[in-house]
Amino acid sequence: MAQVKVARGIFVVAVALGGAAALTGGCGDDGAGGATPEAGASSGATSTSSSSSGASGSSGASGSSGASSGGSSGSSGSSGSSGSSGSSGSSGVDASSGGIDASDASNIPDVSFAYDAPSRDAARDACAATSAEATLTPLDMFIMLDKSGSMGTDCNVGSTTASKWCASVNALSSYFKSASSTGNAAALQFFPQLPSTTYKCDGSGYSLSSAPGGATGFTALPSATFDTLLNSTNPDGADTPTEGGMRGIAGFLGNATNRRAGRQAIGILITDGDPTACNTSNATLQGILQAHYAATAVRTFVVGMTGATFANLETWAVGGNAPLHNNVVGALTNACGNGAATCRSWNVGAGNPAAFVEALKQIQLSAIGCSYNMPTTTTGVIDPAKVTVDYLMNGTTPQSLVRVTNLAACVANGWYYDNNTTPTKINLCPTQCTAVQADVNAKVKVQLGCLGG
Repeated sequence: MAQVKVARGIFVVAVALGGAAALTGGCGDDGAGGATPEAGASSGATSTSSSSSGASGSSGASGSSGASSGGSSGSSGSSGSSGSSGSSGSSGVDASSGGIDASDASNIPDVSFAYDAPSRDAARDACAATSAEATLTPLDMFIMLDKSGSMGTDCNVGSTTASKWCASVNALSSYFKSASSTGNAAALQFFPQLPSTTYKCDGSGYSLSSAPGGATGFTALPSATFDTLLNSTNPDGADTPTEGGMRGIAGFLGNATNRRAGRQAIGILITDGDPTACNTSNATLQGILQAHYAATAVRTFVVGMTGATFANLETWAVGGNAPLHNNVVGALTNACGNGAATCRSWNVGAGNPAAFVEALKQIQLSAIGCSYNMPTTTTGVIDPAKVTVDYLMNGTTPQSLVRVTNLAACVANGWYYDNNTTPTKINLCPTQCTAVQADVNAKVKVQLGCLGG
């Protein structure tokens, strides 16, 4: 609803929310639904109320012409119910011209009336600032698990067999079924694929999932459906064709269908050794993941077990644009595997299930803990330039964050959109992300601003 105010000859226009409203007291209106102007008005301000019913009729008006004293009571509109009678109007009206005597302008009352904005403007300009708690972006993960012979003895889910393979099987099964995975989804594949003479180094054999199966799709978590596949798969590869596994990740997640709207896709490579088949150059392997990230903005996380060279894993993780983390993270006391204070790859040693699950949880947090779905509102059209983001330290103390244009422009307390024109996600800058992830009670609030507000 727009407000137009007439104040001593000056018109002020402002747009605000509102529904239908009748015209309220003012100068006589000879249009449809208005009162016929009465002649003459004496000194005093006009005081009327809007009609309580009817579409448009107003009541009580000072005359637009005539100079006789003693104003008449306002007549009712054609469709509205009667309002209060008009009190006497101001003097100084020139009967001959219908104009206002400038010498008495100080006695002219302020007069306001309201009208319904066109529906087109209401949809475009309505502004109802809405505050919403930001929600984490759910995760879609494509996991590529090394099943080379060095992973050790086979086992089924629940077995206590001492092998890296058994630890991996139990850890993945536990995570897939855990409450902390709720809302996320996963697809699982293994490398190498036999026979060893055709390792499919181009990734063609690995860009499909073994579960749920096919070139597209994920299984919603939590789920126990992966157990059957984990129980039926054995560590039997003679070599470690890491290139094939990486190209498989790039192929599966490079398929736009597997990058679902409103969700965050990531790849996870789990291995216990250095590459021994296909291209083994660290620079080449890093380049595969780097090109994948550049094309899709999908990160690849690298998890190493005993037997892997962590300097190699780190090189690959840099290519996958995996975020930095500390060497001590939650229950993990040697998360980098080589004593470094920070790193991008993850170490789970011989695969202690508790440590393995903790690494998966931390990967989940680092992948989505600072990316939020853009809230929506049904009361207006959101103006991205007017959105504000607050971080509530410990869930209570608000701190206003600063919007920057992109990741490269990040500041310590900053945030940015995934797309500045049509944003779907709000991302925290790395330093602010670290602070939020370290605060177990953290909340992020988004205040929506709308066009016209």
